[in-house]
Amino acid sequence: MKLFAARPAGINLALSTQSLRGFVGGCSVALMALAGGSTLAMAQTAPASAGAPVADTVPVLTRAQIDTYLAQPDKVLFIDVRRADEISSIGGFPIYLSIQISELDRFLKVIPRDREIVTISNHAARGKKAGELLASKGFKVVGAIGAENYEAEGGVLWGQKIVTPAIPGVVAEGTQVSVVREGFEGTEGPAVLKDGSVLFTESRADRIVKIAANGAVSTYLSGTGGANALAVSPSGELIAAETTAGATGIAVLEPVKKVIATGLKGAPFVRPNDVALAPNGSLYVTDPGAFQKATQGGAKPTGPIKTGFYWVTSKGKVKLVADDFAFPNGVAVSADGKTVYVADTLGENLVAFSVNSDGSLTGRRDFAKLAGFKATPQGPRSGADGIAVDKDGRVLVATNAGVEVFDASGKALGVIKLPRKPQNLAFGGPDRSRLFVVGGGTVYRIPTLTKGPDRLGK
Repeated sequence: MKLFAARPAGINLALSTQSLRGFVGGCSVALMALAGGSTLAMAQTAPASAGAPVADTVPVLTRAQIDTYLAQPDKVLFIDVRRADEISSIGGFPIYLSIQISELDRFLKVIPRDREIVTISNHAARGKKAGELLASKGFKVVGAIGAENYEAEGGVLWGQKIVTPAIPGVVAEGTQVSVVREGFEGTEGPAVLKDGSVLFTESRADRIVKIAANGAVSTYLSGTGGANALAVSPSGELIAAETTAGATGIAVLEPVKKVIATGLKGAPFVRPNDVALAPNGSLYVTDPGAFQKATQGGAKPTGPIKTGFYWVTSKGKVKLVADDFAFPNGVAVSADGKTVYVADTLGENLVAFSVNSDGSLTGRRDFAKLAGFKATPQGPRSGADGIAVDKDGRVLVATNAGVEVFDASGKALGVIKLPRKPQNLAFGGPDRSRLFVVGGGTVYRIPTLTKGPDRLGK
């Protein structure tokens, strides 16, 4: 059965209660249009109690409130009362129902009463009117959205066309960037599982989120020790850089929880940020915690700060590689395992090391100059964060400029600009040909011409 976002005159629309149950059970209905092909999980919550008619009581939501509701697809339904051409030209949100106000009365029976409801229009006036109508019928309406107001406050609307430039071997010109979902409580440390599913950390919520190969989004693991970054071993062990006080270090989260390393003897990790696993079993760990601690609350350090970039051997022994990175952040191992890349958030260059047969690192050098290096209120910085590599030796870095792409020699190939600053990235999907980028509570998905390395993790 099909429903349509806008009904031309003379076309009859109907949706049975049985069909609705089928949707809630997981069947797709064309009307339930979700950006990027993602699916909202519909779980049962306590039924909203029917009340007396309500007038002028539906609040207009702020961007922060909207982001919170977007992160609760199992509890909140979005109903858009704009015309289809307005949605396509302006952008919108992942919606349950797109319908004109004049048709709402006819479709009250198909709108679930066990969910909170948010109504959408361009500047919230129509959305507020629709919300008040639904509230008067006993629905639990929590607010109305002005799509253009949300965008003006810095929110990124779904359905807007974000496209890439042409980057040889990486993306074709005009490739659409999909928003998988917004509103996450922090987004970091993506890693890929055997079936192409992508995991990433929702750091402020202390959980790991999974994007399945079919695009479904779900909580994968909670209570992660403040996991900030992830790696996956060839045997499938999930490894994390944990940041919670009392659990700071590198640990296996599953299948059996165990600590791998907590720092140098007498000098524990302060706040490990990223971790990369080499084919030989070595781990490489960045720890900018000393800088973060020294500058907390806007404080200015009085002298040089010794941060940490570490090599953890396959036997779990920790060795300091460098303590002079201003803010060591992302780290990645090349597809052939011969090079390790390190991003310095405050620095102008991406740094590379050569990997010796035992996993130790030598030959430190500036690999590539970052276009994202610029003046900021906090001083000059590139914003360099997460790093990903592809099967052909290219290197992709999340910076202030967007996703910067370099060839194996360090030559700049181009930049993929995004609405929000990217923080980290990884190739995923069944054939590793989709680039997943996380940052600012948002997850983006970009089809590519290349693929990630044929290994788990990154």
